[in-house]
Amino acid sequence: MKFCLPKTSIQIASTLIRISFGFSLLFVGLAHYMTFEAFKMVAAGGLGGLEFLGIFWAYIMPALMILGGALYVIGKYDEIAAWTTGLALGSIPVGMLLKSVVSLESLVDMMPMAINAFIWLIVFYIVVKSSSCEGCCKKMEQISEDGN
Repeated sequence: MKFCLPKTSIQIASTLIRISFGFSLLFVGLAHYMTFEAFKMVAAGGLGGLEFLGIFWAYIMPALMILGGALYVIGKYDEIAAWTTGLALGSIPVGMLLKSVVSLESLVDMMPMAINAFIWLIVFYIVVKSSSCEGCCKKMEQISEDGN
């Protein structure tokens, strides 16, 4: 397998946004573990009788972010990167808005965090949709092997 650099401006932009997104996700996951007690309180707080789920998820979500981020940085295992990142990021607005249903947390207080998470999800979608350099490189390798 040959190393292949992006050749077009869209491939370059896609690669750079994928790597930037991956590092950002990785750093957020690490930051959650570095300030774990505070993060655990935020994740579990306001869930009422479901607080145990918030505590459980506080242990899992940063690991998913770290794994997904690292995979996006290296540009490998796209399906695992998409699942881990999607589960981590998708759980944030669900959890924030669930708090306004199961407890006295104000929807007004939860919406900014949910909207922030949706921005991350939009960037995630853009990264997944536009990360095509590896596929282009595979096509170029196949063409060179076939002689066409």
